[in-house]
Amino acid sequence: MTIFKRRTARHRAETTSPLVRTTTVAAAAGAAVIGSIAPAQAYAEVPTDTATAYSAPASALAAYSSTAPRAVVAPQAVSPQASAAPEQSASTATVSTQSTDITEITGASGIVGTAMQGAGTGYVWGGTAFGAWDCSGFTKWAYAQNGIEIPRTSFQQIAAATPTTNPQPGDLVSQNGGAHIGIYIGGGKMISALNPAQGTFVHSVNAMPVDGYYTYR
Repeated sequence: MTIFKRRTARHRAETTSPLVRTTTVAAAAGAAVIGSIAPAQAYAEVPTDTATAYSAPASALAAYSSTAPRAVVAPQAVSPQASAAPEQSASTATVSTQSTDITEITGASGIVGTAMQGAGTGYVWGGTAFGAWDCSGFTKWAYAQNGIEIPRTSFQQIAAATPTTNPQPGDLVSQNGGAHIGIYIGGGKMISALNPAQGTFVHSVNAMPVDGYYTYR
């Protein structure tokens, strides 16, 4: 199991260190499905639609994804050549979501409802197709299904939106300096496309540092 400090962002370049290579291979060799709450020191890498990748505590992600049990599988080892676009099965994480407890405002209900259709699907760096998207590809898809065209990248989406201190379900959540983006669904939760290992699912907005909330309302 890979050991990192909690709630810290790590640049992809750092993952080339001997320590991380060793622990990554060990995680792949002994990949074991764990319970509804991942070990406190387990981390899940979060690639973005830029050349930078970040990490977020898998324990935080798993603890808020649902009240129902869910399994998180340790990421598989990838070759250096594949570091720009990790190739991991979208089925490496079993996701259980609960959309019935989400109260949606009239203007954003369609966006949240549409976004929840993607829960449990995969992640493809640079992708925009259903279940084969990255974080901003996912948000762009959800908005487009509701007749709202937004820019392609997370930074562009933030720049075109209006900042808000009173986020409503359906608004965008910017994290890690704008490198990661998702859709707020209420109750301190969001849904986003995280990485190839965990795919797209509901998690706490506190799983990674929040820069701000943005709206197209």
